[in-house]
Amino acid sequence: MKNQILYLCLLLLCIFSCRDEINEFTTTIDESPPLVLVETRVMGRVVDDAGDPVSNASVRLGSHTILSGADGFFEFDELAFQKSGDVVSADVPGFFKGVSQSSFQAAGQSFVEVRMLAKGEPDIVASTTDASIVKPNGMEISIPANSIVDSNGNRYEGNVMVFSKWIDPTDENIGGIMPGSLIALDQNNKDVVLATYGMLALELEGDGGELLSLAEGSRAEASIPIPDELIMDAPDEMPLWEYDLEEGKWFEEGKCTKKGSSYNFPVSGTGYWNCDIPLESICLSMQVFNEDLSFAPFVKVVVEDLTDNFIYWGYTDMNGFLCGSVPQSAPLKLTILDHCDNVIYMEEIGVFDDDTALEDIILETNLEEFLFNVKGTLSNCIQTDVPNGHLGVRYPGTLQIFPFSDGVFDVNLGLICTSFPEVEFTLYSNSEPSATLMETVFVFEDVDLGALQSCEDLEDSFVFEVDGSNLFASPTQYYLRSNQVTDWMVLEGLSGSGKITIELRDYQGVGVYNENAFCDIVGGALEPRFEELEGSSPSIQVEVTVDDGTFIEGNFSGILDNELGEEKSISGTFKVRKAP
Repeated sequence: MKNQILYLCLLLLCIFSCRDEINEFTTTIDESPPLVLVETRVMGRVVDDAGDPVSNASVRLGSHTILSGADGFFEFDELAFQKSGDVVSADVPGFFKGVSQSSFQAAGQSFVEVRMLAKGEPDIVASTTDASIVKPNGMEISIPANSIVDSNGNRYEGNVMVFSKWIDPTDENIGGIMPGSLIALDQNNKDVVLATYGMLALELEGDGGELLSLAEGSRAEASIPIPDELIMDAPDEMPLWEYDLEEGKWFEEGKCTKKGSSYNFPVSGTGYWNCDIPLESICLSMQVFNEDLSFAPFVKVVVEDLTDNFIYWGYTDMNGFLCGSVPQSAPLKLTILDHCDNVIYMEEIGVFDDDTALEDIILETNLEEFLFNVKGTLSNCIQTDVPNGHLGVRYPGTLQIFPFSDGVFDVNLGLICTSFPEVEFTLYSNSEPSATLMETVFVFEDVDLGALQSCEDLEDSFVFEVDGSNLFASPTQYYLRSNQVTDWMVLEGLSGSGKITIELRDYQGVGVYNENAFCDIVGGALEPRFEELEGSSPSIQVEVTVDDGTFIEGNFSGILDNELGEEKSISGTFKVRKAP
């Protein structure tokens, strides 16, 4: 399975104690070992699977609950948490529960990002008959008759809304999409780390939106596809794991069995299920300093397993510290990046057989913290109405989208980089295919863009038609999936929380793609709000007509299947921005 599986384990999620701490606020109780609490601040951000902010999410940490703001940010201020780390969860209608974790240091501050997976449209089945759900991506779920109960354990009779998602193990964002980290407890109560071959998210609701579950002793049968690039090395059998939302880790609950190009397994309840190979783990800890020996806070740390291209990543805390589980006896490479995607440190750190604290890492530069606000208003140029829309913010390596309503935007941004980057702001209307001129800021200061009008034609966009309804999405971005052995190109058009994606799994530049071409639409802020649609070759044909280093242009057409199994015709054009 070399160079095939993208396996991510958030380094912030340290289950073991890797380093002696000072100034701890300790509570001793009659347990062995005692529970150690630290007073700390925890801040973070709730985003959807496209990386866009999710507002009004109920964020829970321990016994404390707050709501995320309009920009998705939240902060727990100076409360006592477990030193080993606590589960940070987020709930909001329309999404599966988002789960992440953070390890906490004494009198410190930690950052955590909670990514939420959109539920999409449900499959509706009757509780009194056997139900079989087949998704266009190859995922299947079979639910036996009379196996559904309500929250009180009483048999439920009526329609059941089945929300389900397959989580692709080769998705480069899987570390954010999946719940928590890939830390698990096997049947022998031994801590291990996991190499995933795919996950399933499942929720059941009644006609009135009430939560339902499978009755005790009942089992649904699930089948998830094995990506083409993994199938040759995929074992015939591996353990099945269920995620425990309270414990914040995976527990071994059965077996996944390979059948053709899928893994089949039994499901005893709602939540997250995972087919994984367990690996021996050790705890790796480190502390990162700037050149002037001050702490390097909230920088991204990536640890790669050079044997199998597994990748582990996380953020340092305010003291530049992190620790987490990595595979035992594997050659590792450490890379540190600032928020502007600059590589500021890289080193092969060797093979470790036991828990290890690295020597302090001292960067050859100093990081700076840039906190600033951008605000203003937007109206449409021709109709002079006040639109809903979104703010696009670009800086090196990053495109962020911030939806707003009633023409008013007010967003707080924070960057930790070696220097203040060139930041570009563009406002987009959701009701008209238009935008403002791009505003570029080179100086670190608050930005008041004033009263703007969306009068400009879209420089980069997807413009398309689905069953006679016209849609558009802008701005755009592209990337190559770095964990793939082929040139796997991803083209995206964004619109608030909605997006359209075209994937070309063997990109060769200008030409026609009848094979390995895939298209997906997530409704979100796209108007009209179609339920999620997806299609693949040979149902989709993509033609790339221009790739000049600045833009990738072309057209596409074909058939998409929606969540209800209906076929929708689609055709359109794209002009995707490739360079700043």
